[in-house]
Amino acid sequence: MSFRGKVVLLGDPAVGKTSLLNRYIDDKFPDEYLPTVGANFLVTEVDLTSIIDKLEKLDNELKEKVKNKGLKIYFWDIGGQPDKLFANEYYFLDAVGAIVVFNLVDEESLKNLEFWISKLRELSGEVPFIIVGNKIDLSEGRKISETLIRKKVEEYGVEYHETSAKTNENVKKAFESLSIKILNNMA
Repeated sequence: MSFRGKVVLLGDPAVGKTSLLNRYIDDKFPDEYLPTVGANFLVTEVDLTSIIDKLEKLDNELKEKVKNKGLKIYFWDIGGQPDKLFANEYYFLDAVGAIVVFNLVDEESLKNLEFWISKLRELSGEVPFIIVGNKIDLSEGRKISETLIRKKVEEYGVEYHETSAKTNENVKKAFESLSIKILNNMA
């Protein structure tokens, strides 16, 4: 049996949560935007064999077990409408990690990180999470300075990745980074 855990993807509507998940799991990018209502649920086996030795706290025996068994993650893509979140709060329960996403061309989505991270901590506890700035393919329309992002990331003391679900830039790296944090936290 593999190691298992639930990860929630959080953020405002249209920041690219579903697109990131589709790109990571099926290597596809949807042509049209369809808002997630409630939650979207996908499962994947995360192959960490090539990066398992980066796991800090795991002893060699546990590393071998992870190499042999793998890590199965259940991804829950939570709809981004805060006014409908009360109906989705139970999706946060028992999460072992999270990806909190904002759109690099939407300043409001960066400001709303505080809301999503406070909800995560309130409903899931202190689980590992990363922040992802998505849509780097739209860099000509970028409205958020790197200084402001760095300040926000330092405030939370978490890892940060800039991605593009459309071009597949850094998507795998972000998901693997969170997987490593989850396993280190489980050790």
